[in-house]
Amino acid sequence: MKLQILYHGNCFDGVTSAAIFARFFGDCVDPAAEVAFRGMAHGQGDPFGADHDATFWADRNVVVDFRYSPSPRLTWWCDHHHSTFIRPEHRDHFEANPNPRHRFDPEAPSCAGLLARWLEREHGFDAAPFADHIRWADLIDGAHFVDAAQAVELEAPALRLMTLLESAPSEPLLELMLRGLGRRSIEAVHAEPEIQRALAPVLDEHHRTIDRFRERMTVERGVAYVDLTADGIGGFNKFIPYHLHDGVRYTVVLTCTPQRAKVSVGSNPWQRPDPLTNIADLCARYGGGGHPVVGAVSMPPAELDRARRASLEIAGVLRG
Repeated sequence: MKLQILYHGNCFDGVTSAAIFARFFGDCVDPAAEVAFRGMAHGQGDPFGADHDATFWADRNVVVDFRYSPSPRLTWWCDHHHSTFIRPEHRDHFEANPNPRHRFDPEAPSCAGLLARWLEREHGFDAAPFADHIRWADLIDGAHFVDAAQAVELEAPALRLMTLLESAPSEPLLELMLRGLGRRSIEAVHAEPEIQRALAPVLDEHHRTIDRFRERMTVERGVAYVDLTADGIGGFNKFIPYHLHDGVRYTVVLTCTPQRAKVSVGSNPWQRPDPLTNIADLCARYGGGGHPVVGAVSMPPAELDRARRASLEIAGVLRG
């Protein structure tokens, strides 16, 4: 049997969710299944393409920590993103077709935790070996850090893996993490020589990025705005602005790489604005999405000017 697992790419929660599902399928369904992983990214249009059935080519197709598809070829699905339904008719399809292999809970702090608890409760999976994975996925995706320093200084192995994933590592390195996290501890995966070699330049770049934030960040009415497009920076630690400035309530960061122009939007988890502007809804106006407290908009790099206009408009809304 061929199993395809599609997951939210370059994301600790997405990778951990994919690793947990692969372990579940091997333990509880078919230990001989051939597993293929595919990282997914939010962007303009339908991330599954014009033909969802063609995307779901395997005997069994799974989506975790990513958007819903009404395709009959989608076997298992689990997500917690408020913006999971690409179109209103997809929500209608989900609600009209209850499926014991589909699970959605927008209140869950992480998909990994939601997935593991659901598979344990209803499908006979032993989730106990993943308690530490789930703890970190809940903390990272729910932004439940003790403070900004913990999130930015990256002392814990899980936070270093998070940072490596956000740097868009190579496919072989992703495969190593996906298969490693399904069978071993976070510390053991972090200690792999290949991981350590890849981490060294990423951590150096992280410290240079903190310097770029210091140089380029402006704060107005509690909203930090940063344009990093001249620096070629793609991934970055979204908690840097809160670490550098105590008065930041929201962040809007514009980046551009050869792959995409991106507007990243967040809210301060230690000084949560009240009332909170729903960031998922705000990003959805520009074709993006996310959670009420964090989200993003992605566009082709050729549309950088449009992404910049969107970033300035979003910052204006948040200041208001």
